[in-house]
Amino acid sequence: MMISSCPQDLLSPNIEAFFPDNDHALTGTTNNESLNNSAILKDFQINIRKISSKSTEMIFPSGMKIEFNVPMKRYTSFKIGGPADYFARPASVEELLQLLRAARNNSIASLVMGSGTNILVKDNGIRGLVISLVKMKNEIEIQDIDTDHVVLSASAGTILAALCRKTIRDGLEDFSFAAGIPGTVGGAVMMNAGTGIGTISDSLVSIDILDTDNNIRRLDRSQLLFSHRKLDFISRPAISSVNVRQKDSQPVILKASFLLRKGNREKVEQSWRTLIKKRKTTQPHGMPCAGCFFKNPDNGKSAGALIEMAGLKKRRVGDAMVSEKHANFIINLGNATAMDIITLKEIVKKTVFEKFSVKLSEEVIIQGE
Repeated sequence: MMISSCPQDLLSPNIEAFFPDNDHALTGTTNNESLNNSAILKDFQINIRKISSKSTEMIFPSGMKIEFNVPMKRYTSFKIGGPADYFARPASVEELLQLLRAARNNSIASLVMGSGTNILVKDNGIRGLVISLVKMKNEIEIQDIDTDHVVLSASAGTILAALCRKTIRDGLEDFSFAAGIPGTVGGAVMMNAGTGIGTISDSLVSIDILDTDNNIRRLDRSQLLFSHRKLDFISRPAISSVNVRQKDSQPVILKASFLLRKGNREKVEQSWRTLIKKRKTTQPHGMPCAGCFFKNPDNGKSAGALIEMAGLKKRRVGDAMVSEKHANFIINLGNATAMDIITLKEIVKKTVFEKFSVKLSEEVIIQGE
């Protein structure tokens, strides 16, 4: 999952207007009061340390592991990307709050991501602080609702494959569509990940978020607007489809809950195996990439079909190539640069438009400079 933030965005005075009155905070009470994290943050104001990267200097809470000048190719499935000034992987909401506060107090931009499976980082890297949520994964919870249904809840940093395995072991239906989809739960929700037989939003009942005033809130499914590879917040007039905190003050997803049907474990496992087999035969396997590069158009043929019809399979720029197996995958043959990928995707967009008058838009998120 990716969510970025500029420091000033954390100070938005109008955040309450973005969320309906029936949002309920996770305070253990039944009212709508938000969880006040000021006490948590205050505890860490005394113990701070200063770290300098090649371009910036930043004061961080003491005791937290912060890396600097970290090549982002280590943390993206494309295996591409220049250095981030700072990089951290908090293990809890409290640590996440400390990092966001430190970035704000030092007037340094921050970018919150998941496991990096849907992002291309440019060759000069990312200025500021990059926060990965992959260590923020509590135990997956299952609550019986009735004789036929359960609510399954998982932290944003939970790897989607682990959640799939849990549903298989427990014989839970409605999640087989996610078989083989990489990334984290938070990223999957933010991008409304899915396949031809379903999407993450189909069974979602609520998400817990950290808003830009550092309050934890729960938003029900009715307060969220999903479309193809996109999540919007109904009560918010302007919010990015990219799970990045930009000037629109994007909230950070902390947890997601799903309503699933109880089923037969053997049938669930067989469905999962069938989908995995299909993905392996129709999509490139074992090569660095970020999944489908372009969103499917609203009408007509899929992006992959259009790219294939345009004769672009195996089209190459440097070590970036349109996959021979699935035309909507751009793969890294080993030493591709972000510029190789960007140049190739522009060739694809231009060719498809010239041949079919269809404008393709990127599903992969491009970050950095």
